[in-house]
Formats: sequence, C-alpha cells, structure tokens
Amino acid sequence: MKKLLIRFGQFSIGSLGAALLNLILIPVTTYFLSPTEYGKTSMFLLAQTLLIYVIYLGFDQAFTRDFHSVSNKKHLLVQAMCVPLLFALILILLLSLFASTISTWLFSDPNYKMAVYLLALSIIFLIFERFILLFIRMENRAIAFSICSIWIKLAILAGTVCGLIFFKPVFITVVYGMLIGQMVGDVLLLLFHLKLFQSVFQTIDRPLIKQLAKFGLPVAAGTFLYSLFIVIDKLSLRYFADFDELGIYTAAFKVASALMVLQVSFANFWIPTAYEWYEQKKPISYYKKVSDLVMFTIAFFFLMMLLFKGLVVVILSPAYSEAQYVFPFLCFYPLMMTVSETTNLGIVFMKKSVLNIYVSVIALIVAISLNLILVPLYGAIGAALATGTAYIAFFLARTFFSMRIWEGFSVKRHLIITGLLYVLSLYSTIFRDTFLEKGLILGAFIFLIALYRTELRQLFGLVPRKGMKKI
Repeated sequence: MKKLLIRFGQFSIGSLGAALLNLILIPVTTYFLSPTEYGKTSMFLLAQTLLIYVIYLGFDQAFTRDFHSVSNKKHLLVQAMCVPLLFALILILLLSLFASTISTWLFSDPNYKMAVYLLALSIIFLIFERFILLFIRMENRAIAFSICSIWIKLAILAGTVCGLIFFKPVFITVVYGMLIGQMVGDVLLLLFHLKLFQSVFQTIDRPLIKQLAKFGLPVAAGTFLYSLFIVIDKLSLRYFADFDELGIYTAAFKVASALMVLQVSFANFWIPTAYEWYEQKKPISYYKKVSDLVMFTIAFFFLMMLLFKGLVVVILSPAYSEAQYVFPFLCFYPLMMTVSETTNLGIVFMKKSVLNIYVSVIALIVAISLNLILVPLYGAIGAALATGTAYIAFFLARTFFSMRIWEGFSVKRHLIITGLLYVLSLYSTIFRDTFLEKGLILGAFIFLIALYRTELRQLFGLVPRKGMKKI
C-alpha cells in the first residue's frame, strides 16, 4: 500500500498543480468578464469539450488497454494515432467550411470565424498531447507526467492573462488566449518527445489498427453519447435561458470541478494499476478496498465544499453570487465519475466496451428529460439539479453493467452516502444559508466517518488488515 500511495502522490502533483492553475484562471476571467461575456466563453469551452470527446475515436482507450500486452510500445503509439489524425483532417475541413455558421451557433455572431479556425487547428495538437501524456502515464512515470500536465495548464493560463492585459477584456480575448496558450504548450510538449515518433507512420500495421478499432470504436460511440450528456445542460441554458444564466452556471461548474483534481489524480494512478492487478490475478478485496477509500475521500471533500460554499463569492466576484446555490449539485460530477472508475472495471476487464453505449444512453435520457423540464423553470439551478441527478444515473448504470459480467463487490455504502449527499444538496439549494444546514452537514461528517471507521483504522494502521497482504 505504501508504494501505491507514493505513486498516487506523484501523479497527484500534476493534478494538484493543474487544478491550482485552473482555480487561478477562474477569478482572473470572472474579474474581467461579466456573467454574459463569461457565458459566451463557456460556449467555446463547450465546443472544445465536444471535440475532445470525439476526436480520439476510442483509440486512446484501446491504446491503454493493449499497452502492457504489446512489446513495441512506440509502434503501438504511432498506430493508435493514425485513425484519429486522419479523422482530425476531416473535422478541420468541416469546421473551416462552416466557420460562419458555427460562430453564430456559439456566440450569436457570425464574425468570429478566426476563433473557429484556431479551434480547428488545435485538434491536431490535442491528439498529440493526449497520446504523449497517455504514453508517459502508462509507463508510470509519475513525475514526468505531472510536470507535463502542469506545463500545459500554465501555458493556457499565461496565454489568457497576457490576452486580458494587453487586449480588450472581452470573451473573444479569452478564447484566443486559451487557444494560443494550448497550442504553444503542446508544441513544446511534442518537441521534447519527438523520440516517440522516430518510426512515425513508416508502415501501417493494419491488423493492429483493426484490433485497436474493435475495442475503441464501441468506446467512441459511447463517448460521443456521453459527450452529449455532458453538454446538454449548457445547451439547454443557451436556448432556454440566456448568456447571463449560462455564465453563472459555468462559473459554478468550474468551482465544483475543483473536486476533479481527485478524479484526475486517481484515474492517472488507478488505470495502469488496475490493469496490472488484473494481469496478476489479484483478489477482489483489493479493488473493494480502493473503492471504499475513494468513496470516503470524495464524499469528505464534497461535504467540505458544501460547508464552505459561501467562499464561492470570494473566489469569483459579487456578480456571480448566485453561483454558490448552483454548484452543490454539480459536485456530483466529480464524485460519481471518480467512484465509478472503481466499480466499472468489469466492462474494461471483460472487454465489453459496447456496454458503455448503454450507460451513456441511460444517462443521456435522464439528462435531456430533466433539463427540458427544469431549465425553463429554474434556469441555472434547474440545470445543476438535472446534471447532478444524471451523473448519479451514470454511476448506477456503469456499476450495474460492470457487476453483471464481473464477480464485483458490494456498493451498498456507496448508495447510502450518495443518497445522503443528494438530500443535503437539495436542502442547501432550496433553503440556502441556515444554521440548521451547517448542523446537518456536520452530522453527515460524523455519519461518514462512522460508516467507514474500519477502513480508516486499517488505513492508519490501528488494526491489522484481514484478507489482504501488503500491496
């Protein structure tokens, strides 16, 4: 366990650094931009998010799945990138041809075609960034991975700050700053890792690409549906509310996403570790122990953010004060995503990636239904309620399908804590700040610690572990 914790800590350096830079970027942009302008910026982020979820076509997941079973890692890397890069060229052509229409769709103005052109160009850089970081991560080079992750976020922050200092502080300045910063960071990342592409595209290994596609394309289909699931809230606000509500919601989402530092840190460490354990035929108790500790940790920080939600105004600005009542339900995004990384292993180990499609369809149906009902009535708060509920559905579906095809383990306590946090979030959103709310949150802390007291004692070495040898 000590070695695992050290590796987790090393991977966390990058995630913590990247999260800190993201947190710095939030007040920087909200200080200069009104909620309406920030809402327009969020539409660019939405478009970029959609691209990130579709451009890899599942080949990134296939690459990680086959990494330990292939001897020539660099050859695997190059072959895995072939199809995404070809697809990127098609996307770039389409974005360029319809730049004016896309600009109108994003910003309600056809005159921002240059932003669309830059967004299209950035696709190539995003593919290289993704696969280089995956290669480093799968080699368990935690320190190198952390340095590269921090560098990219630092480049984005620097580009944004320089733009706001030297140019007019409007949304398009932020868009240009983020895009240019991203590409500069990725160019330097590529230059430092050119040795990975020494055999670049000399030969096309069709059997290997076919093998990667067999696993990756079903993942891509599920990922595309999932991408619709994660943007439906912003699209609903864009067309059923206004840019002001969208700006407040996006700012709240950014604050809640601070918890994603735990998800990203954990995923970077957990995915290669879980594959190693599976190859070594580790008992199910190993996976359950990790899942329990993850649930406790994320729930603990979830409660901390609920307790101090008033600090949202300090992080942002008074113009975004309503965001503190929006973000509680948005915290279910990092919570459910992180915990499901430990409960969906059956889908990965059994190579049943097609089940990801069913998971995404279920979550998408919940998200669309609730957004259509709640956003026209309650704006940003309605979108947050819909998003939180949809992510719970995502976790439940992911866990259900995984446990059906794998021996699995009990998630009863996961469900109890999720229900408790849901009720607390609902109370916090409806009744706002009260002494009773703080008391309920403190009571939830006590209940959480009591529920996981055995795991906490084992973690701190107070009682001997049963059924597990030293990891």
